[in-house]
Amino acid sequence: MIYIRIQEVLEKIAMNRMIVSRQNQYYKMAKSLHLRKHRGKYGLFLIEGVRAVEEAVTGSFKIRFILYSEKLLQHERGRRLLDWIDDAGVSAWQVDDKLFDDVVETENSQGIIAVAETMTLQLEDLKIQKDSVILVLDGVQDPGNLGTMLRTACAAGAGAAVLMKGTTDIYNSKAVRASMGGLFHLPVVNVADTSAVCAFLKAKGFRILVADLGGEKLYYNTCLNGPVAWVLGNEAQGPDRLWLDNADEIVKIPLLGQAESLNVAVAAGILLYETIRQRKEQ
Repeated sequence: MIYIRIQEVLEKIAMNRMIVSRQNQYYKMAKSLHLRKHRGKYGLFLIEGVRAVEEAVTGSFKIRFILYSEKLLQHERGRRLLDWIDDAGVSAWQVDDKLFDDVVETENSQGIIAVAETMTLQLEDLKIQKDSVILVLDGVQDPGNLGTMLRTACAAGAGAAVLMKGTTDIYNSKAVRASMGGLFHLPVVNVADTSAVCAFLKAKGFRILVADLGGEKLYYNTCLNGPVAWVLGNEAQGPDRLWLDNADEIVKIPLLGQAESLNVAVAAGILLYETIRQRKEQ
């Protein structure tokens, strides 16, 4: 009799940790964060996938809570991650499979999604070091491009990314996934005033290098020593006129075939790694 009662208590506890209703506050909150207005209102965003959640837990972002499905428990790495999350004191809730599918955006979900606090940094918060590289994105609208550029900037050892007005939301789920954890390790600042960013960069000794098809100098003929800020613009229209007016140099990547332009994320990778190449040769 005592054993049966204990089992009943354990089953009740397990049910209390299982989300089975669309009226559940955690489910409703997570689902609402697909919309930018709610991410801005609550200061929260979604992180989907085992690797991304691992990166977030070890980074400087604060995780509010975790939702997971039965699928996560089928793999040792998923079970280890849940133990890790529990040790970190973060609450985790198992969600009915059908409800979980309503929250995630990927077709083949790994069974875990985190709700984390967004981070607000100012230009003054950036730690500028000798030979720092900053990536300035002016009106980049595709979240996949944005996430890929942050991933590349992080891999290339950039010091920060500055997102100008008109750039898509970095906390868009597609951008977060495309960053492959780069978002959690690269300082990102959102600034609306181009003049303020130009003044900040010049005061800190940065050379402002703008990538534009109208540039006369090839990127690999540009000296990339010292603090450098690479500016890349909107996929269709390029950088704002104010950036072109304040540039120390306007450079271009040569197009040798029939293509009219390069994908902006590819261009960012070329420029960032050219910076590394030149500095390795010094």
